[in-house]
Amino acid sequence: MIKDLYVSYSAGSDSSTQIKSISDYYDKLARQIYDREAYRYYEVEDTSLRDALVHIDMAAFGRHYNSKEPLLSGSYLSYYLETVYTEYSAGKLKVRINFPYNKPDMDRHFEKMEKLSKELKGDTDYETVLNVHNYLIDHFDYDDSSSMKNHTDIDGFKDGVMVCSGYGLATYYLLNKAGVDTRIITGYGGEGDGPSNHLWNMVKLDGQWYNLDVTWDDLGGENKTYNYFLKSDKDFPKHIRVGGYDIDGGTPAVAKTSYKHPFTFNDIQNPEMIPRLLFGVFILGIVILICIKKIKAKRENRLIEPNSESSGKV
Repeated sequence: MIKDLYVSYSAGSDSSTQIKSISDYYDKLARQIYDREAYRYYEVEDTSLRDALVHIDMAAFGRHYNSKEPLLSGSYLSYYLETVYTEYSAGKLKVRINFPYNKPDMDRHFEKMEKLSKELKGDTDYETVLNVHNYLIDHFDYDDSSSMKNHTDIDGFKDGVMVCSGYGLATYYLLNKAGVDTRIITGYGGEGDGPSNHLWNMVKLDGQWYNLDVTWDDLGGENKTYNYFLKSDKDFPKHIRVGGYDIDGGTPAVAKTSYKHPFTFNDIQNPEMIPRLLFGVFILGIVILICIKKIKAKRENRLIEPNSESSGKV
């Protein structure tokens, strides 16, 4: 376990910042995690607030969402920490974070992710979502081993396998970084022996929110489906959302109908129109073949009839 891993990196970075409310604390804690700082000092003038922060319920931080800076949301960043310790001494609140990764590894990972987000950004938000969906499925597999060890994209990008939270965290970062509003949703998925803990995303396109589960669309290797790609609730079975996800606003409402995918002849990866196009081409080919046979038959009849008449006169 890495209890003191960050001390050498943070020894000279103590900063005094005023905390005025619980939500303000969540915002600043998210910034501390995002900066990969092991500890920071904060000023808290209100005594009751100070006591509340010392005994803070971190589960609420896991529902925190920053609408102005989505990548500074507790609902996302809480997956990149082990524990948070708070204590008040010498007139300041000390917040210490234990991370499961060292700072250089985290820095390198998010540098790669930022570059990848730029590479996957399409001409439209739809293309960006499609590119991210396909990239993650093509390059990673679901960890269905008994260990199910890789719960973040950091581990997943190292080993090439990860569980649902790894897919969801990567999707969240890549899309938000590219300017596409995306949320992390937690709950239960599946059936049979009973639903199990699950994580997926919601994505905003053309002013409406849609369900997106990259994990369940990954069939292994580069095999994929689009059964859980930009769907309404009625087209998104076996997913149960649990609880709230934001401190201020709740879970956004999902569109009543699944996303109507655009089609262009340049978009050879379109998830729904290409199968329809191929089926249409197949039907058109049969119709053309039938028409050719009918035309050919008529021509043959016209050639045969005059010959039989002349032979009769002779």
